[in-house]
Amino acid sequence: MASPRNEVNLLRAKREELLDQLKAVDKALAALGGSGGAIQPTRLKAPRTLSEDHKHALNEGRRKARHGKDAAAGFARELPELSPGLTPASSAAGRQPRLVKRRKA
Repeated sequence: MASPRNEVNLLRAKREELLDQLKAVDKALAALGGSGGAIQPTRLKAPRTLSEDHKHALNEGRRKARHGKDAAAGFARELPELSPGLTPASSAAGRQPRLVKRRKA
């Protein structure tokens, strides 16, 4: 087994070699029109968060699609059709439908 000092020296030599390679890459980037030699890190946007209402609507849509697929295959009963303009009182919850034009006051 190699001695710890020998291993540390090997790691330091490898580190120096990699630093030299990195300097060469930085130099090449600067020559190709980089930002004056300084490399700018990429900024990532924070992930968007969904509201509870939106999550519920997505889950409801998935459930309806799954149920429709099962109904078409003959595994489930079809859901009753509601009139297109009517919303059940339980889902309205005091909100206006999304596609209603609001009048300016």
